Amino acid sequence: MSQWLVWLLFIGIGFYIKPLPWGFSDTLLWSSGNTLIYAIAIHVNLYFLIPGYMYRPTILPYLSLLVGLSLLLTPFAWLFNGWMAREHQEVASHWLTLPQFHFINLVVITALSSLVRIPVDWLRVQAEKKELQTRNVETELQSLKNQINPHFLFNTLNNLYALTLKKSDLAPQVVLRLSDMMRYMLYECNESKVSIGQEMRYINNYLELERLRYASPSQITIDIDEDLSDLQIAPLLLIPFVENSFKHGMQTSLSDSFVKIKAVNKDGRLLFEVVNSKPPASPGQASPRPQGGVGLVNVKRRLELLYPERHQLEISDAPESYTARLTIDLNEK
Repeated sequence: MSQWLVWLLFIGIGFYIKPLPWGFSDTLLWSSGNTLIYAIAIHVNLYFLIPGYMYRPTILPYLSLLVGLSLLLTPFAWLFNGWMAREHQEVASHWLTLPQFHFINLVVITALSSLVRIPVDWLRVQAEKKELQTRNVETELQSLKNQINPHFLFNTLNNLYALTLKKSDLAPQVVLRLSDMMRYMLYECNESKVSIGQEMRYINNYLELERLRYASPSQITIDIDEDLSDLQIAPLLLIPFVENSFKHGMQTSLSDSFVKIKAVNKDGRLLFEVVNSKPPASPGQASPRPQGGVGLVNVKRRLELLYPERHQLEISDAPESYTARLTIDLNEK
């Protein structure tokens, strides 16, 4: 539709600059004929020359073809304008009858049309590049999430295995909680965001499974701000910190081992903190290695992709405890 408006504008300009005192029908024929010639040149330039030759390492082939196209159409423009001026002998040396004028005009107008196509191509390339980057980020996020899920499942199945070896009556509870966790991972986590209430329910299920392994459940404490429930967050973003604290902090042989979890809503910002005890180094042994693993590596990468410049992660490694403190601005931008 926009192209037709451009050609109608060309025809309208012809009425304004008509070189001879033609009537309406002759002026319309003259303006339409010249517009058709320019339309052919511009279309060949926009849809053949620019895509095929403009963006090559050298621009010489494009310029050569542009000049060749103008030379090819110049006789048609010259003959048509000469035919229109056939009844006006006084314009024998007028620009209507000069082939060099039509050649230069074709080169200039066709080249000017490139100034329209080049910005459009640049915007299209930028849009495609942005879409590709978005797709790459989404693919990477999905890959990271797929790496995390089996990690949780593996640890939980180990817990269940330990209970079944003891023929514990608590095994059915483990299966129920594991089922709830699996439902969350398989269905609810398919969304880009979930409520923090859903994420905390998953964490609570995980904690209940871990409590079954320890004689003193009071060693595991959790304090969740109720105002957090309706805020939205990326799924499975918090659990790696909790899982990591149990992996390195709770030791069944130590009565003073602990894990403390706290989550607070501060003006739409999530303040999430996990503190766990550290096993003391035995005499003659080096201190335990810094905590890490696939879970924390992946969650750090997810934070970079999902909340760039909107999160802060602090890791404190004290002699007797290990603290992970995460702050995320969850306010919609």
